[in-house]
Amino acid sequence: MKKNPARTRRRMPLLLFFLLVTLGLSLWLGFQAVGAARSHRITAEGVLRDYAEIAVSEYSRRVQGNLDRFFREVFRDVPRQVRSGVPPDPGVVSRNIAGALRRVSCECSRFRASVVSIMQDFGSGQVVSVPDSVSFGEKSRAAGISRAAWEAAPAERIALRTVGASQGLSEPSVLFFNASLDRTGEEGAGRAIYVLQASLDSSSELFDSWYRRGALLPEAVVGGQPNDSLLHLAVSTGDGIPVFLSPIHTPDVVVVSDTLSREYGGLIIEVGVRPDAASTLVIGGLPRARLPLLLALMVMTVGVGIAAFIQIRKEEELAQVRDDFISGVSHEFRTPLTHIRMFTELLADGKLRTDEERFRSTEVINREARRLTHLVENILHFSRMGRAPRSRGAAERILVEEAIGDLTEAFDPLVRSKGCELEIVVSPPTLEVSASRSGLHRMLANLLDNALKYGPEGQRIRIAAGGGEGWVRISVEDQGPGIPAGERSRIWDPYHRLERDMEGQVRGSGIGLSVVAELAEASGGAALVEEGRDGGARFVIRLPMPEDGMNDPVGRIPPEGGTGVRS
Repeated sequence: MKKNPARTRRRMPLLLFFLLVTLGLSLWLGFQAVGAARSHRITAEGVLRDYAEIAVSEYSRRVQGNLDRFFREVFRDVPRQVRSGVPPDPGVVSRNIAGALRRVSCECSRFRASVVSIMQDFGSGQVVSVPDSVSFGEKSRAAGISRAAWEAAPAERIALRTVGASQGLSEPSVLFFNASLDRTGEEGAGRAIYVLQASLDSSSELFDSWYRRGALLPEAVVGGQPNDSLLHLAVSTGDGIPVFLSPIHTPDVVVVSDTLSREYGGLIIEVGVRPDAASTLVIGGLPRARLPLLLALMVMTVGVGIAAFIQIRKEEELAQVRDDFISGVSHEFRTPLTHIRMFTELLADGKLRTDEERFRSTEVINREARRLTHLVENILHFSRMGRAPRSRGAAERILVEEAIGDLTEAFDPLVRSKGCELEIVVSPPTLEVSASRSGLHRMLANLLDNALKYGPEGQRIRIAAGGGEGWVRISVEDQGPGIPAGERSRIWDPYHRLERDMEGQVRGSGIGLSVVAELAEASGGAALVEEGRDGGARFVIRLPMPEDGMNDPVGRIPPEGGTGVRS
């Protein structure tokens, strides 16, 4: 069923409207999906942040509780009062280290610590007695560190402090302090300061054991999974010096931190939730970023829209071409049919009285019938183009002069009716070509018909042929307006017609030259167009010579003024 081109054009705005609506709806749905995914992600991150806050709060509670127990156990034998001027014995602290580690459930094989005691007058700030074995700085610096630690926890007289190499130590360390009053008990009097020193590397074993002791999140949520599979934990000093890092580190979704009080050294605890833990902690997991998918869908939608628009445009152009083709073919059919009908009616009505009039009428009918046959054969051949594999057909040796003679005989009535003159030049006269006889006749007929159609009345049409180097060149040259250089490659396309011809009175189907090009290529040759001698167009077909023999290689298309003129 054929489509109505006018209906197609009427549907064009409606199709474009629905296309734009579909595109807009797709974009809106895409943005809605991204918005929903973003909202889901924000909610999920909020839930993960809550879990991270639970974990950091639980771990902070553990650290503070275990440090308190460690302090009390390790400093439990420190006397409340000491005799002024008598250096305290550090052994009361060092002998309790192993028991303190057991108290805080730490099987710490790497934990090493040293204990020193100093005497200091807090009133004057002077160090009264510092043993030679003190390792956390010179006397004045040691006095400042111990006084600051004392002031950090005046109630308990227990404190923790981290110090680094900038404060005189060979490596960053954790210092645990405890103090005893002298016997006077007066405020600002001397103190005995007990200092337990452990390196940060050694102390990290404490924090690691407390991290692994149990789940930091509710058991109902984690289902027995270890902390490392869900969380990542870091403990550092206020100066940013790492004290402990959990073994597994990945870019975290959310990170929550907590800072302990001064009596616990101002340690900073950070807990992050691992991305792969989101599916365990949040129903449905953390939604992935949908932006790449949305962009891909948008590009695909736009691509489909553009392809649909191009297809619609092509359909509209094809409808226009179909209109022009049908109009051109109808016009070409109408003219000979009108002549045939008119002269047939004159003959039937007996209105032609003389034999000469009747002869002219039959001659017109014969001429127009030949023209109709030529048009029908062109259309039939064009309809077969592209549907069957291209082949050379039944190639045979054809005498070029004979083929041109058959052509001019068939077109003689039409040539005489236009008042045109044919100039036939074949050199050498024995020139032969290898081609299909019907195909060669169709090519020459289309070129001659084209010259008669677009050239002026009374023109001279030159048909020339020559050969050499295995090829035969046959040209048909008219004295018409010629072909613009920019259009010479496009005139061989099906349905293509020059703009000037579209607006002029000369009508055509637009398939004649495309049939010539297709037949020339099927014969192993080519078709081209050149500028003629008088500004017209010279159409050339280039075909192979017979394979079993070569014609005279010096044979060429003679210059103008050659022999063989017919009128």
